[in-house]
Amino acid sequence: MPLAESENERARGLVALDRKFTSDIAAMPPRAGAYFRRRPFLSPEVLSAWRAGYLPRDVGEDKSGGTMRGKIVYPYFSEGGDVLTWFGRDPDFEDKHQQWIAGGRSEKEPEKFHFVKGFHRGVELFGQNRLREEAAQERMKQLGLILVEGPNDVIRLSTLGVPAVGLCSNTITREQAMKAAMLAREMSNGIVTVLLDCDPEGLAGMKQCLGYISQLTPVRLAWSDRMFGGKFKDRQPESLTIEEWQEIEEFVRSGKMEGWSLSGA
Repeated sequence: MPLAESENERARGLVALDRKFTSDIAAMPPRAGAYFRRRPFLSPEVLSAWRAGYLPRDVGEDKSGGTMRGKIVYPYFSEGGDVLTWFGRDPDFEDKHQQWIAGGRSEKEPEKFHFVKGFHRGVELFGQNRLREEAAQERMKQLGLILVEGPNDVIRLSTLGVPAVGLCSNTITREQAMKAAMLAREMSNGIVTVLLDCDPEGLAGMKQCLGYISQLTPVRLAWSDRMFGGKFKDRQPESLTIEEWQEIEEFVRSGKMEGWSLSGA
């Protein structure tokens, strides 16, 4: 249900939460500022277009968005463009994740994204609201429906003129698989093109995507840790340069089957 239609008055008041965001790096704490400096594609103009940004911890007497404070916040839109919820990305995640890896992955994996309690994120796809744009559908006829992990991956690809949707996770649910298959058949060439992160967690997620989606519609990998001579191992779509994306796109559009297996598959 869109926030604007919620029976909860506080929830309805969050529809315009992005008015409290800042994209001014100088006004952010060091960790948050560093997050954006490492991602120059998240320019103020791009953030505004996606209604994303940093929510300061101190937003005055108005306490709305409390659990999102101190995070990079993104909106989750319905297919029709209504705000369903807001979710936050921890700017300290990379450090926490490296510590988790160094510790042998014995503890629970750190939370990369924080969602409002009660929102069923495993039903929606980030970026789904932009797929009905004419330019997006033309590209999807060439590339299929590109499926990535996070919102930054979706946004980065959009700056390269590539439409994509995100799981906001490194695993896919049955509901998301069904939605991806439906969107691929309705708006693209019927193929889902999987482009999750090339780290161990993402590779496991890609195997799961192949298993779930192949039962519903054709599916293929855009990359893996062994494709392209292994050059993209441990990379994320958000880190791609335009030249690197062009290499991947050439492969995807060629329809070649070589290298479509994953390590350990």
